[in-house]
Amino acid sequence: MGVPKFYRWLSERYPKINQVITNEALLPEFDHLYLDMNGIIHGCTHPSHLDVSDVLTERDMVLGIMHYLDRIITQIVKPKVSVYMAIDGVAPRAKLNQQRSRRFRSAKDLAEATKGKKIVPVDGADVGVVDPYAGAFDSNCITPGTEFLLRISDCIRYFIRKKIKEDPLWRKLSVIFSGPEVPGEGEHKIMQHIRDMRNQPGYQPNTRHCMYGQDADLIMLGLVSHEPHFTLLREIIDFSGGFSRNDNALKEVKKFTKQSDFQLLHLSILREYLQFEFAYKHDADTYNLERLIDDFVFMTFLVGNDFLPHMPSLDIGDGAFMLLFETYKEQRAEWGQGHYLTNAGEISDAARLESFLKVIGAAEAEIFAEREKNEVVQLKKQRIWDKRDGKSNRTPSDMELHAEEESKQSEYMTMVQAMLADVSLKGEKVVDGWTPDFSQKDHKGRYYWEKLHLKPTDVDGHLELRKAYIEGLIWCLAYYYRGCISWGWFFPYHYGPMISDLTNLPEVFSAIKFELGQPLKPFEQLMGCLPPASSSLVPRIYRKLMCGADSPIKEFYPEDFVVDMNGKRNPWEGVNILPFIDVNLLKQTIEKYCPDSFLTPDERHRNRTGEVFCYTYDAAANDTVPSCNLDIGLPNIVRCNSRVYAIKNHSTSTVSFKPELIPGTKIPYPGFPSLNVLPMERVELRNAGINCFGFGKNIKMTQYPCPYGCSPIFDSLTLSCVNSIRLQFRVVLGIGRAASKYPNMILTMHSLPQLPGALQLAGNLIGKTIFVNWPMMHEAKVVAVSDSSCEVRMVKKELKAHKFSPPEIQRWNAVSAMMADSYLVGAGYPGSGGVSIGDVQIRLKVVSLQGMKSSPVDGSSKKLFGKEEADVPIQMALSTSPAPDPRFIERGSLSLKERFPVKSRVVLTKGKYRGCIGTVLGTDNSGKVGVKVQVIPPEPPFGLAIARGVQESYISSNDAAKVLRMDPRIFGRVTGNLFFSPGKYDLGLNLKYKDKRYVLGYTRVKKNPSDQRNKKKDANAWLAGDTVLVVGSKRMSNSDMSDSSGDEKVFWEYTPKAVRLVAAYKNAFPNLFAAISKAPDERFYDAKRVFGPKGDEVCAKVLEWLKSVETAAMPRLPQTTDAMPVAAVHAVQRAADVRSSTLEKDNAVKESNVKVPPAALYREASTAATDVLLASEHSVSAPPELGDRVANLCASGVPFGARGTVVAIHDPAEGCVEVVMDEEFIGGSTLQGTCANFRGKLCVWNHLLKISAADSKGTIDNMLPAGAGKAVVHQLMQDIQQTEPVQETSDGDVASAEVANQDETPEPTPQKQSTAAAPGRDPTNPWGSPPRSNSAPRGGAKRGAWREALGPPEKVVGFTKYRKAKNGYGEWKKLVAQNGRDTSFKPRTPHSDVEYKTRDSNSAGLLKAMLGVKSEPDPPQNTENNPSGASAGLKALLGVTSTNDHLKGNEAPPPKVSAADAFMQMMMKDIPMPPPPQVMPAQKTSRSAFNFSYVKEGEEQPEEKKEAHPPSPLANPMAVMPGYFLPPCPPLHMMPPHMIPPNMLPPHMLPPHMAPPMYGMIVNQPMTGPPPPVAGPGTPQDRVFRPSYLKANKVTTAPSAKKAAPMVPSVVVKAKK
Repeated sequence: MGVPKFYRWLSERYPKINQVITNEALLPEFDHLYLDMNGIIHGCTHPSHLDVSDVLTERDMVLGIMHYLDRIITQIVKPKVSVYMAIDGVAPRAKLNQQRSRRFRSAKDLAEATKGKKIVPVDGADVGVVDPYAGAFDSNCITPGTEFLLRISDCIRYFIRKKIKEDPLWRKLSVIFSGPEVPGEGEHKIMQHIRDMRNQPGYQPNTRHCMYGQDADLIMLGLVSHEPHFTLLREIIDFSGGFSRNDNALKEVKKFTKQSDFQLLHLSILREYLQFEFAYKHDADTYNLERLIDDFVFMTFLVGNDFLPHMPSLDIGDGAFMLLFETYKEQRAEWGQGHYLTNAGEISDAARLESFLKVIGAAEAEIFAEREKNEVVQLKKQRIWDKRDGKSNRTPSDMELHAEEESKQSEYMTMVQAMLADVSLKGEKVVDGWTPDFSQKDHKGRYYWEKLHLKPTDVDGHLELRKAYIEGLIWCLAYYYRGCISWGWFFPYHYGPMISDLTNLPEVFSAIKFELGQPLKPFEQLMGCLPPASSSLVPRIYRKLMCGADSPIKEFYPEDFVVDMNGKRNPWEGVNILPFIDVNLLKQTIEKYCPDSFLTPDERHRNRTGEVFCYTYDAAANDTVPSCNLDIGLPNIVRCNSRVYAIKNHSTSTVSFKPELIPGTKIPYPGFPSLNVLPMERVELRNAGINCFGFGKNIKMTQYPCPYGCSPIFDSLTLSCVNSIRLQFRVVLGIGRAASKYPNMILTMHSLPQLPGALQLAGNLIGKTIFVNWPMMHEAKVVAVSDSSCEVRMVKKELKAHKFSPPEIQRWNAVSAMMADSYLVGAGYPGSGGVSIGDVQIRLKVVSLQGMKSSPVDGSSKKLFGKEEADVPIQMALSTSPAPDPRFIERGSLSLKERFPVKSRVVLTKGKYRGCIGTVLGTDNSGKVGVKVQVIPPEPPFGLAIARGVQESYISSNDAAKVLRMDPRIFGRVTGNLFFSPGKYDLGLNLKYKDKRYVLGYTRVKKNPSDQRNKKKDANAWLAGDTVLVVGSKRMSNSDMSDSSGDEKVFWEYTPKAVRLVAAYKNAFPNLFAAISKAPDERFYDAKRVFGPKGDEVCAKVLEWLKSVETAAMPRLPQTTDAMPVAAVHAVQRAADVRSSTLEKDNAVKESNVKVPPAALYREASTAATDVLLASEHSVSAPPELGDRVANLCASGVPFGARGTVVAIHDPAEGCVEVVMDEEFIGGSTLQGTCANFRGKLCVWNHLLKISAADSKGTIDNMLPAGAGKAVVHQLMQDIQQTEPVQETSDGDVASAEVANQDETPEPTPQKQSTAAAPGRDPTNPWGSPPRSNSAPRGGAKRGAWREALGPPEKVVGFTKYRKAKNGYGEWKKLVAQNGRDTSFKPRTPHSDVEYKTRDSNSAGLLKAMLGVKSEPDPPQNTENNPSGASAGLKALLGVTSTNDHLKGNEAPPPKVSAADAFMQMMMKDIPMPPPPQVMPAQKTSRSAFNFSYVKEGEEQPEEKKEAHPPSPLANPMAVMPGYFLPPCPPLHMMPPHMIPPNMLPPHMLPPHMAPPMYGMIVNQPMTGPPPPVAGPGTPQDRVFRPSYLKANKVTTAPSAKKAAPMVPSVVVKAKK
């Protein structure tokens, strides 16, 4: 874990070391990537966002780890030479104390967190099995020697070989893997590898390194390597703490609208900061920067690390580093030139170290006195916060603290008096450094007595403590620079000595010796660090030693232990008082009671020392790599194309890092930042109040008119616009509220002389390229120049100046002042702040370089600049790059062979085979590329049809309030925030937020008519949105001064689900509603006045109820996001499953050899991180639409060419959409509970190929007009009114009724209430968080899309009917034409059963045709008993079941309208819709011809008898809460093709004589063939349908007599609109 609080301290003292990755184009290139795997494994096995009672399956864990690795390696870093992955092996004995403490604390926390909780396994994990990863996940299983970690290790090895076979980037890498069987901590095994590599002959001086990990230790390890081009990759950490967290409110889950950000910590910048820190204004020949860096690393050891406790007087929060650094600078001046504390991992001089520590120790008394004062102030603040939060008894009072202090002082004084008597009588000696002083508090004596039980007369004990600490300093220094010098040494105390007591160091040094020894065996380490609660992780024969009452080592495993907070506030900072392990006794006991001969072969395998392996690509390797786990769907890797060999593992090393740079090192280097590229006037250390972690950044400022007459900017502009802007901007950034706790190093830029005005400079600057974004310099083009009087820009090739009016002049000055403050105090994100730029005279408007744009015609590349302007002060720009990046150099055209090598994979982007994958066969002289295409039949627009048909109905807030007979103000408060004090309880449903975020399926912001006018603007944003942002861009600023959205009135709309949820809330807590109705405008309600004396208890119960409802865990979407309902997403997913299964069954994918122009091809991996791919390149001029079908080109983490459906569209400025892919893939997710796991992905729209026909949406809109939601309000009102209880509570009884009734009627327990269980949720727990599904949606299908198949037709087992299908478009077109010619349909009456059945059949047939499924003739149906046969089949097809609502009592559950019903009704004729039909019990009739319900063999359902009186849906209307509310379907008139204008038909629907010629001349063949078998008993494994990324490579050998298909020439004809 490294030094506590170190990362935050470092980032606030040296702000520019961090860089948030907003775009991969801003990343430098790296040669080597190092992964400390334990952090990844912990994050993927028990993510922090999951509750402790949520359990992931091992499949989710394994694929999650693979996904994470793929993202870091393939999508972000993309190393050029090697990847080194290291899992912690057996650590040195010195680390065992910390590991043991952490694991005991983890087990204790887990026991407390799961106390009284029911374990809810995710995705079917078995809780009944006694296993560390069943039930609540025991993270202690991530320890060397456990079965779990061995399985994870095997899966990572499997993943490496799989990626080398499939991914072109991995084939160029050497992948080194050091598993848990190799001794050593992961990060130190990595450092050993770097040491060995750096000492090899021929090592390149400018090698670029990147290491992933969160531990602060990695910062010091990177520094000691003395590699200047070294960068750490980290996840962004939120330090907001209590400012945004409220324990008494619902946990807010925000929707991810873009890929989560990582950040880089540049050690090159840190090295330059350390040069400023210790050698500012020193001549270069008077200091050695590399030696200064080594001394800095050594000084951090004094503040504590994983091997030593921190010194009692040295804490980062008390300014420890300030004291150390100032002392060091003073002492180094006295030591003389060339003298330092350390040298190459050794302490240079013991006497020099002693003199340094003596000065620091002299400040101990002052530090302790100041700390006591601060603690008093902090306790007063804590009591105020506790009172505010309703936790008044948590912090002890002053009286209690005083009594405790008096008791401790009295006990100490009694001991001292007795000791002094012994000293005078017996002549005992006291330890050096202690003198009795009764006039003041004896901090030192009290510390040793209370913490270590050492008296001043325990001289030997004091000397041993001091010697052990000095040993620790020497051991740590050597461990960082050379590796482990002793496997058996450890610090045998929980606390360190006083720094003033470290004296006589030369004598102590002479007595210190280390023995190398051997590392422990894995099982010995398990016994040394695991608590008894984790005994199931050790072999069975070992458990008796840990838990047995007669075990010789029972004392090592206490059931409980004391946690000494030692003056700290955070639980993880406490000291766990545990007995130290006696390793010799442990080994002897194991040898006696558990010899290796008693172990099983598998256990002996886990208890061994392993090797480090290197994996490389070898196209000739045809070995088969066995699956690491067939049970989770990972197949064998046939023809693995990789080699593996063991490399020598140096567990010990005599090679040390040398404090010097490799000759030939260049600084700065292309892609790596440097502070020194801009001239600096001075460097100073002061409290500037930097905010680089986002504190207070969400504060909105109100705009008021300026007294000087300028346009409104911010509030309280009373003195002057400039000064007030400075003040208010600092409030927004959190200055004075949540600013930096530590001093900041401020770099002051060189002051500029008086510059000419914008008119004089514009001619030389506009149109020129400059470099901005210091210190990570990036190219940009100047488009405008401004000063306080005018702005000049190029208009129609002429310079035009706009003269500012007085208000504009004032505004320019105010923005310039705000800009200067932003550079100084930061903008709320890591890497901002810390620079004083002085007065702003000239500002440049620039557009940043987005990347290199490759021509699809000839392969040449040119620079592409963006369109979003950034505002940059001229002093922060450079005219030339100090280290030009070769990746941004334009190149000429490439030959076809260079662009499309033989055997490379491509996707066809135009023509008949648009979206199909192919393999390059070669090129010809005509300028075309020969491609073998995998031809997929044209797709029907089923995604657009579902998006159009399955929609929510919304009503206004006034209508919703009328339905509930409620004051609209109360309705608005309940659906938003509803605060109660004390405790700041938020008892609102949080269905809406002030920043316009909403809950999908419950609320939305009413669309403004002006939004339609901005539709064209949004479309342009999708086509040309900037992705590379630099400092000065509006999107990188916390506030936009032109933003007036705060004054815009927001109107909210609600679905019936939301109304029913409010009604359920009101029924559960009627007195709450009655009380707030009397004061609807209160900001805070008094809980005791509303609920009585036990108001806080009632608030807690209400909060528990709120946490139990479905919406509590649902993500909150921004207003700019347009998303499908969850029911529609599951329908899309199921429809894709059906179509994929049909194509697989009928062998519909054919091969064709065609010649294609290069402009119609996209080659796999042809887009680098610095390249720009525009959607317009693929002939897509429209923005994305919900339901669009897409194929992947270069979306990160998605298989090349994979197909999917757009289910959510985010802000065009972000440029991202959410896609549900047709098949599982490793990089997939659940889209925050929206779809099945490993199916969803957040993608950049420009990286996808839209394969929907250009006019598909128009055709669907004409066929399926949307319905209206108002038609349901009346029925909804009736439902609510019939169930609303009548409350007759007098004014005086309102406050006490809630509590008084608790004795008579139990308070509604926080059970899972049912309003609308979304598809895919547990029907017994509809309010619970959506489960992380493994594969297919919850439609009765087995886990894993590869098990999606059809059953034998002769049995009623599996799928009850099998499919025969042709091309989906063909069948759909036939059905549309037939229905269109049938003009005899007349509107049906509500009682026309025959016509209702006809409509059912037509809708089912239309859907089957769209999905390419052909059904057999319907068997005779009993229309009276089975009115919805087609509906049942349709539901099974789409995987959306009619999950019954849960009733409070024993009433029978009423039916709900499912997504399948909506989709069916969407297809129907112009017939008035009756109320939602009741779900009738299954009848003993012949099954529908379109029933695809899955029935497992041996589990056939018994036939049910028809009920005499089916339950009425109004029996309990409050419980009728459908997954969505479907409005009455408007008229649907299917036009026959001959009546539709040709320009409205997609090319696939045009008659042959009208269809434009396209690539190839393939004839679609009928899709026939036997159905694929069901994955059931007796089914061969190789016949089970699997997603493509999990399929083993099949070797198919064509008969020798059959000739290859000839190359078919193609003709390109551009069709006119």
